[in-house]
Amino acid sequence: MSKFPKHTEQQNVDGAVVQRRVDEAAEVLLKYRNTTTNVHPLIVQLCRCELSDGEEDKEAAKVGDGREKREKSPPEPIFRANEHNVQFDPDKYLDGFYKSAREDTAMQIVLFFLPGMICRLPNNIETMLDLGAGPTVYIPLSARNHVTSFFSADYAQVNRQRLVEWIEGKNSFDWAEICKWIANIEASNETPAQMQEKTRKKMRAVLEVNVHERPVVRAVDYRVDEQLDVPEQFELVATVFCMEYSCEDLDGYRRAINGACGLIKPGGWLLQGGIFHATEYCFGGKRFSSHFLRRDDVFMALK
Repeated sequence: MSKFPKHTEQQNVDGAVVQRRVDEAAEVLLKYRNTTTNVHPLIVQLCRCELSDGEEDKEAAKVGDGREKREKSPPEPIFRANEHNVQFDPDKYLDGFYKSAREDTAMQIVLFFLPGMICRLPNNIETMLDLGAGPTVYIPLSARNHVTSFFSADYAQVNRQRLVEWIEGKNSFDWAEICKWIANIEASNETPAQMQEKTRKKMRAVLEVNVHERPVVRAVDYRVDEQLDVPEQFELVATVFCMEYSCEDLDGYRRAINGACGLIKPGGWLLQGGIFHATEYCFGGKRFSSHFLRRDDVFMALK
């Protein structure tokens, strides 16, 4: 089974190191094909907390399932995966992670690798599902020149509402800086306004989803055309910063991945990204739990 290249540099990586890691990961992972589900995992690039193999085992033993670490944390509650629907604040999330991607290393890495990974895809992908999109549109923006029809999906109603607002041009968050970042990586001359307009014209629907239930797609919240049929499977499913946040344990993670793969047409593509070795993530004064994810978990879940 293919493995990630060994990482030697630690925190505070610069752009050159980030880009090299992205290229190395892509080169290795593009050789891996999931023959069980007949799905091509284009990339599974997980980032932020980088530990060597020995350190990974030590950290896992120390943290366990996350309860020990949480007992020593500040008294604010940690909200569970199923509480995103009532506790998630999309405005604070966007301000915390997307207002200036330069302030968040994980977002820097994602925005570095995403255009490069997407350019390896065919240029004529008919349908793409942004699974667990939250209130964000950076994945469709990055794939605007490769995909004909975009479908965005999330568990939380407040996030789905933000997606609808963006499609209708009524959103308050300014995606211009993210567009500039993507265009710079692509060496594109498109303006942020042009990038967003092209992407909006390809948006088809916003879906309610739950990766732990079957079917995963629970309802259609919004369609640009009432006559539109939402497909049961998509040629490309992209999910970034979602799977590990949607569950509490390894069984839950495997079920989430199984649900995601079930949405992909035979021979289609899975584009996945997330965080290693984290028990929580924070923004806007709130803490949300995360499954403590390891590299082997990712590949085993895809078998």
